[in-house]
Amino acid sequence: MAKVLLFNIEDRKGIGIKNLCRKLYIESQDVAKDQFGHKLGYLIGLTDDDTQTVGEDFDGEMLYLVDIDGGMLSIFLRQLRLKKLPVALKAVKTDTNVTFTAYELYRELSAERDAIARGTQAH
Repeated sequence: MAKVLLFNIEDRKGIGIKNLCRKLYIESQDVAKDQFGHKLGYLIGLTDDDTQTVGEDFDGEMLYLVDIDGGMLSIFLRQLRLKKLPVALKAVKTDTNVTFTAYELYRELSAERDAIARGTQAH
């Protein structure tokens, strides 16, 4: 099932994103800071391994998009813009990033965003 994980999304914006998800039949889930050390695969139910690691805490907003196909993804992203619900860091679930913690994903996305701003590559 399509799902969106919300990290550090403030209340008003979070309600708007959740309402959008509901209209598009996408499940949404707030992720509490005390869950940021879990692997994303655990948070979306792909694994039972509830091991947590400690990482550098972050306060920035982030969305993790799970099993949202191309057409629906385009609609979702367009609606975020139209409804003025900006979230700078977004990632789509991949075989690689399901093994990341929220800390690791945030660090990776931040590095990519910074590299794009500089006109270079993150890696």
